[in-house]
Amino acid sequence: MKIEICEIHEFKPIASLVEEVQNIHAELFPSVYKRYEYEGIQKVMETMLSNELCRLFIAQINGVTVGYIMILIKEIPENAFHYSMRVIHIHQLAVAEEHKKMGVGALLMEKVEEVALKLNIHRLELDHLESNAAAKKFFHNNGFLPYRSKLMKQLI
Repeated sequence: MKIEICEIHEFKPIASLVEEVQNIHAELFPSVYKRYEYEGIQKVMETMLSNELCRLFIAQINGVTVGYIMILIKEIPENAFHYSMRVIHIHQLAVAEEHKKMGVGALLMEKVEEVALKLNIHRLELDHLESNAAAKKFFHNNGFLPYRSKLMKQLI
């Protein structure tokens, strides 16, 4: 089984994977995340993909898309609080349920690291839902360490 990674610029090949992830988020936090709705999400994703600082890579097996990773390249100017930075924010990562634990996610992460080094970017950032134990374990296993915590308090 050969996993191929390539860059694309369209939403359609990842639509079903986005649906899986969006609905997981909606189940975990229904007061925050909406259930998947193709047209609305397609519009948002295509707007994001039209930005040159957004890049999308897919993993395919025998021509079938089994995973994707979307990154945002961020240029953060220096100010009185911190130095200027260029970082890659991993905005989304998904692997089809039946292809998890096959190295697909790790290959997508490797591709992002390769892109970062080519762009002379030495920092990757991401966030995930704390209650998503599988994501937490995957990112930890791929070298990501806690840096900041984002907390939430629901008032109603």
